[in-house]
Amino acid sequence: MKIEFVIAYLSTGSVFVPLGLGIYQIKSLNTYSRSILLLLLCAMLADAISYFLSRRSISTNWIGNTYLLFQFNLFWIIYFNQLKKPRFLLLIALTFLIYFFVDITFFHSFFDFNTHANSIASLILVGIAVYYLYQLLNNLPAENITKMPMFWVSFAVLCYYGGTLVLFLMNNLMLGKYLASHRMLWILHNICNILKNILLAIALWQSYRNLKPSL
Repeated sequence: MKIEFVIAYLSTGSVFVPLGLGIYQIKSLNTYSRSILLLLLCAMLADAISYFLSRRSISTNWIGNTYLLFQFNLFWIIYFNQLKKPRFLLLIALTFLIYFFVDITFFHSFFDFNTHANSIASLILVGIAVYYLYQLLNNLPAENITKMPMFWVSFAVLCYYGGTLVLFLMNNLMLGKYLASHRMLWILHNICNILKNILLAIALWQSYRNLKPSL
């Protein structure tokens, strides 16, 4: 089996690690942890639908675009609430959503991979995660911030969206002209996705530890 398929299967299966932790402690999850669990459930569903469609040679770009919008909104809501609802984040989100729908309505089809929207969403979420970490280090609400779930959530965002930003920027070029490089970029995407799920698993585990101090 080719390495890209092995990594792709590992990427798809990695979601079950944080998903299992989230389901295990579902009754005690706080608000943003429930949002993460919902995100993981949708990721599993999107991967399952994409797998069956790709087996039938049906384009899955619309699933990626839908999941992009859903994932962006969930992460934005988490940070919006954690940062005490700053108005500039509301303006950023509204601007992005307007751009997204204008772009798919007048410039690109919803059934094409939306490279520009993915790139902008990545930049926004990376910027928000960096801003959150800056505020966290500036205020130090706990002696050991590594025990805070949002610390790990932020690194999951940085790892995935920072690591795949090049993929979203270069996707159309690689697909049309450099197929081998395009495949390598998707291997990078899957590795980043695996790391993201591991970091989200740590976040959910830390949330559970906060409820069970003896662990």
